[in-house]
Amino acid sequence: MAEATHVEESIQRALDRKNYVLAVMLAQKLGYSESEIRQMQELALKQMACDYRNSFAVRKLAGEWKFSRADLETLLVAALDEYERVSDKKRMEQCYDVKTGKYLTLRQWIEQLVSTMKGWK
Repeated sequence: MAEATHVEESIQRALDRKNYVLAVMLAQKLGYSESEIRQMQELALKQMACDYRNSFAVRKLAGEWKFSRADLETLLVAALDEYERVSDKKRMEQCYDVKTGKYLTLRQWIEQLVSTMKGWK
């Protein structure tokens, strides 16, 4: 019982610190419902895409968590729309993308990521 309480507190701390991947792992360990875990997974994927622009992590986590291509694309487009509404101008500026060797806006980066997912299930 004490261990479960400790894990639940750890999940809340992870969510408060926006460490969504850790929160997912802990929630799975504690047996949270699929819908609760899915919400945390979506937060993690949005963070990997919009905050970190880490296409490798987005693909790896989405595959591990069994997100379909369509579900991931829908999630990324919604995250982009949300991000554009609430983010400050500086975060919307172009950033260097190692994969393409170009400076891309977040919208361009997500469009490029989605276009490379064509062969994904």
